[in-house]
Amino acid sequence: MEKWANHLISAIRYSPDHKYITELVQHEDEDDSISEGAIVNKLDVTDGIKKGKIYMTIFNSNDNWKIGEKIKVFMVDGEVFIRTDKNKVERDNLGLLPEI
Repeated sequence: MEKWANHLISAIRYSPDHKYITELVQHEDEDDSISEGAIVNKLDVTDGIKKGKIYMTIFNSNDNWKIGEKIKVFMVDGEVFIRTDKNKVERDNLGLLPEI
């Protein structure tokens, strides 16, 4: 199996207003398999991306992982947001990932 990214995200938890992602389920891409998921906070992910790590979304389909989209970081007025699209909207958005 080809390595997809340094880290893979399969699920998320939003703040009550759904503007921010607070926690994510992160897996490690182990070249030939995907690790069990562990809950991390958004700051861990944004710091990793800023340091050059590649994060991608993944989806489980019929007990097989499918690659999603690359996660990007951007800032608006000092606030950090993560998104898979190119919209500079003041809201986190990682597509259709399930919620924790």
